[in-house]
Amino acid sequence: MASNEHVQKYYDSLLASYDVLVDAVAKANDRGIKVTRQFATDVAKGQREAIDLGRRLSAEPTDLGHFYTAVLEATTAAQGRALAFTQAAYAEAMGAGSEARETVEKLVAANKETSQAAVEVARIRVGQAHGGVDHLQAGVDGVLGEGDGAGEVGQLRVGLA
Repeated sequence: MASNEHVQKYYDSLLASYDVLVDAVAKANDRGIKVTRQFATDVAKGQREAIDLGRRLSAEPTDLGHFYTAVLEATTAAQGRALAFTQAAYAEAMGAGSEARETVEKLVAANKETSQAAVEVARIRVGQAHGGVDHLQAGVDGVLGEGDGAGEVGQLRVGLA
């Protein structure tokens, strides 16, 4: 595989990991919207029931049986909405947990691909650099051999060390 193909693979795997994150954010946003919509719907129902309760009580303020029945119905409806909202929120939280696990697994796989591609690119680049150093050393050896006879670059390294 050519060096450019490895670089392309590296960037493709980076994009794949970003796509995983974007997907996770979108799913979390959808869950949040779902819970918020249910909450808003429940609040609106509660307001209507409160207004209806006030209307029923003002229609017959002296009828205690009617008063008790109306308050009991409104309280029961409010408790039912609270329970339904709690169940929905719990279900969304459980879904978020399993989605988080899936997201982490996908990110681990994507990061593994990214690191493998990065290592391959680095290996190729180091090999290319090593070849350049060999070529440079041969050129310097040639210059030093033709010049004042100072010897090869390898000998200079010993003297500098």
